[in-house]
Amino acid sequence: MSELIKRMAHVALRVPALDASVGWATTVMGMREVERHDGVSYLTHSDCHHSLQFIAAESSALDHIAMEAHDEQALELLIARLRERDVTIVSEQPQELGLERAVRFLGPEGHVIEVFTGMAAAGPIHTGRGVQPRKFGHPTLTCPDIGPTRRFFEDVLEFRLSDEIGDGVLAFLRCSVDHHGLGLQKGEPGLNHYAWEVESLAVLGQLGETLARNDGRFIWGPGRHGAGRNLFTYHFDPAGCVVEYYADLYQVWDERSYVPGHWSLDDHRGENLWGPGTPQELMRAFTPLAAPPGA
Repeated sequence: MSELIKRMAHVALRVPALDASVGWATTVMGMREVERHDGVSYLTHSDCHHSLQFIAAESSALDHIAMEAHDEQALELLIARLRERDVTIVSEQPQELGLERAVRFLGPEGHVIEVFTGMAAAGPIHTGRGVQPRKFGHPTLTCPDIGPTRRFFEDVLEFRLSDEIGDGVLAFLRCSVDHHGLGLQKGEPGLNHYAWEVESLAVLGQLGETLARNDGRFIWGPGRHGAGRNLFTYHFDPAGCVVEYYADLYQVWDERSYVPGHWSLDDHRGENLWGPGTPQELMRAFTPLAAPPGA
């Protein structure tokens, strides 16, 4: 486990129709809007201030991904490490509501990464609408060459490789006992999907019914990944971003005995033990990076 990162926390997306995105998140995804300020909607699945941000914009884009540090000491260690490696630091002050301290910096392909401490609470948990996740799971970032970004997360943020599919095509990294808190996929710099954990296959079935009632559909699944062993479904949100809901993710409790899996692209089981591999609709899915800070 990473001694710096406590958990994956949220993803922030720029969206062209803020009300539509918020409406979908609160009706289908079981989220609750905590507050809206200066064109930014802060949504939560739980009692934390936010686990999802939508930012009003002209087009869909990935603004940043965020993680929570274990404590203030871990955050200070990370900042010192970023400076030692001449990593571009965007800000050392919180750039969003609900955080006590935060640092934002650029990954090797220009992804904005935020690490924070001290997120505010947001009151009652249950929404009573949609299919409410129990945890923000992971983003899967796209990179022309996943190697530099993988090494950055391993060397700077202390993530570890859990599984990989193909040679430099898809890698799964962990910062906790969960099999992965980050996916890296070969492609233009951006985001392939963001993911939420639910309790069981039955909840994924409820999501399918909820999508159908709201003119949505699964683009892949239900199925079970070989890499990670989790049940999965994928759908599009109104901004064209792919959302994964999953359950039953493998957990790594013994770091000494765990050996990362290596799956051939010719072996469909890495992608899906139950059926066909990744459909082209999902393979082509892509949310680009937002314009870099200061551009």
